[in-house]
Amino acid sequence: MQATKKKEGRSMKDVKELREELLFGTSLLFQDLRDPWGHIAVRLPESDGRKGFMLKHVRVPPPPGDHEEIMTFDYEGNLLEGKRILPWELPIYTAIFKIRPDVDSVIHTHPKAATALSMAGKTVFAITHQSAQYGHGIPIFPGDMINSGVLGQGLAETLGSHCAALLKGHGAVAVGKSVGDAVQNTLYLEQAAQQQIWAATLGTPELLEDRLIDFHKNRPLGDGGLALWYTEMHYAKNK
Repeated sequence: MQATKKKEGRSMKDVKELREELLFGTSLLFQDLRDPWGHIAVRLPESDGRKGFMLKHVRVPPPPGDHEEIMTFDYEGNLLEGKRILPWELPIYTAIFKIRPDVDSVIHTHPKAATALSMAGKTVFAITHQSAQYGHGIPIFPGDMINSGVLGQGLAETLGSHCAALLKGHGAVAVGKSVGDAVQNTLYLEQAAQQQIWAATLGTPELLEDRLIDFHKNRPLGDGGLALWYTEMHYAKNK
């Protein structure tokens, strides 16, 4: 995918590019998490002229359904395009997009290790450099199906300014400034949860030092910010 211009820190990718990212992102989530339930959503670009977001299911519909179909909604959850059954947990996306103008992409998944931690009364925190974004721990929301505006608002408020949150015994949400950013926050969330569980078999998992967490908050500019995303994309194309 070609580089795109930036405006006020936000991607200026067109709908076609974002569709490609949704297709690749959902494939990558299933490949790594092995769970068909969940979605990736991304805001429509300004060039589209509409206010809302596109959403792609991770799971593939039974034949003759279109496995590449992407749905489009406005911020009230009204369907603008698409023929698949409406996602039960659409309020996750409408609520977070409304409360987080800094976020361009939202993901809901059901990562196994991270969800297990939530049922032990634990959360995911910065245990390595790759998980520094989770800081001293991400918030946990009750494990309801987020199928109402009230629950969606509650989850969005619990998420606050964090890049991810757990839903107890249910799954997780992760956000980012792009599809790639949100996908990385999802995959590193599960990696950190696994590392915490492994460390707990040997002793007490330790939090990454604050100075190292702060380093990543103010990391020098470079090409490593979306390394996982672009590396996965490269090798997927060159299999």
